[in-house]
Amino acid sequence: MGVIPTDRSAAKQAAIKAVKWLIKQQDDDGSYQPLAEGLAGFHKVPYALAQSGQSGRGVRLCTWIVDYSLDEDGDLGATFGRQGPMERYYLYPSAWLVAGAQKLGQFGVSMRAWDFIASLQHPDTGGFLRTGPEAGLDDEQDMLSTAVAGLAALYMGDEAVATAAGDFLVRRWESQPTSGDRMYLMVRRGEAPVRVHADGLDQEYMLQVASTKGEPGPDGQWYFVPGLVAGFLARLSEATAERSYLKVGQEFVNFCETGGDDRYSTPRSGFFGWGASVLYALTGNVNYGRIAEAVATAIVARQAPDGSWLEPCLPSDLPSAQTDATAEALMILLETLDNLESGGAN
Repeated sequence: MGVIPTDRSAAKQAAIKAVKWLIKQQDDDGSYQPLAEGLAGFHKVPYALAQSGQSGRGVRLCTWIVDYSLDEDGDLGATFGRQGPMERYYLYPSAWLVAGAQKLGQFGVSMRAWDFIASLQHPDTGGFLRTGPEAGLDDEQDMLSTAVAGLAALYMGDEAVATAAGDFLVRRWESQPTSGDRMYLMVRRGEAPVRVHADGLDQEYMLQVASTKGEPGPDGQWYFVPGLVAGFLARLSEATAERSYLKVGQEFVNFCETGGDDRYSTPRSGFFGWGASVLYALTGNVNYGRIAEAVATAIVARQAPDGSWLEPCLPSDLPSAQTDATAEALMILLETLDNLESGGAN
C-alpha cells in the first residue's frame, strides 16, 4: 500500500472547494482581478485549471493573456507590468504561465513566451538571471527561477535548456558549505555564492537548517526553493534517464529534513511536500511519502472556509496573493495526491 494523506477525502474536498473559489473569481472575459496586479495573481491559474479539469476556463484566461499580457517579443506582463515579488523574480510567473499554457495546449502563449524565457538563461552557467532582460551576465542567478524555468523547459520539450538548468542546480548542491547547516540560494559573477546582501532579505539568499549549537534555523524559511529544485531534478532524471539528477534531488530534500518543524506547516512548505511526492512517485521511498503526507495535511488545515488560501509560498502583501495562493495550493494538492498514489506501486 502507498502512503496517502491521513484523510484523503479531506484533501479531495479541499481541492474541490478551491476549484469552486477560482471559478467564482474569474471574470467573463477570462481575466482575474485586480487587473492592475497582473501576473502576480494569475500566473499559476492556467496550470491549476488544467490540472483540475477546468480546461475551458483555462483556455479563456490564456486567450485574455494573449490579448492583454503578451507583447511582440514574447514577454508577459506587457500591459500591467510586474508587481510585488514578481518585480524581484522576473521570469518566475512567466515560467509558470508557459507550463500551464502548454498543459492546456495553448501554444499561442507557451511557444511565443518560451523563447523569451530561454533567452534569460546564462550562456555559461545554465542558471537563470533573476531580474530579467535588463540583467548583466555578472548579476544574480537564483535557484528558484532556474528550477521553475527548468520545469517549463521540460513541458516545452526543450531538453538542452532543461539539462543546462539541471547541471547548474547540481553544481549548486556540490558547492554548498561542508558544514551542512546552510544553503546559499543565489550566485553572481558566474557562480560565486551571494553571502552579502541587503538587510531583511536573509531568507531569499540563504536557508539555514541549524545553528552552530545544533538548534533549528528560524521559522518561515524558504523550503519551497529546494523543494522545487528537487522536483525538477527528479523529473529531469525521468526525462533523460540520468539517475544522477534524481540522486541530487534527494540530497536537497534530505537537507531540508534537518530543519525545524516549520518545514511541513507553513506556506513556505508547499513545494517542499510536492518535491518529496515526486521523489516518492519515482522511488517508492516511504520517507518521501511521509513528508508529502505531512505537508498536504498542513495545506488542508490552512484552507479558509471559503475554499481559498491567503498566502503563497513566495511572500506577497498584494490582494492578488489570495488567488495565487489558492491556485498554488490546488496544484500542489492534486499533484501530490497523484504522486502518492503512483508511488505506492513501486
